[in-house]
Amino acid sequence: MTIEKIIIVGGGTAGWMTAAALGHLLEGSPTKITLVESEQIGTVGVGEATIPPIIAFNTMLGIDENEFVRETNATFKLGIEFVDWLELGHSYIHPFGDFGRDFDAIPFYQYWIHRSLAGENDDLFSYSLMVEACRR
Repeated sequence: MTIEKIIIVGGGTAGWMTAAALGHLLEGSPTKITLVESEQIGTVGVGEATIPPIIAFNTMLGIDENEFVRETNATFKLGIEFVDWLELGHSYIHPFGDFGRDFDAIPFYQYWIHRSLAGENDDLFSYSLMVEACRR
């Protein structure tokens, strides 16, 4: 049995990325893909899908990253800041990168936990290059 038609209801980032992925994966098949979106809802344009997995997604589609960045005037996102997350006035940055560096094949987090158990109150996020760059 062959699927003849796929209808994607709703555009936006999710709809268009789904259409692009299915179009690529079903290339050469008889399946037709139709995307239906509202003409009354404008482009959001906030880059909500631009988290690190976008690299693998674009690679799957055969999109050259340098050309993509150039043609879309993109910037690189270092993380996402969550404001008023736990309570009003609280915020934190979720980095797109590692915390600290491993030493002698021992993961960084082991050192950080050891220091915490010893009474040190190191801010884990101060060990993230991405967080520090965002803060500055």
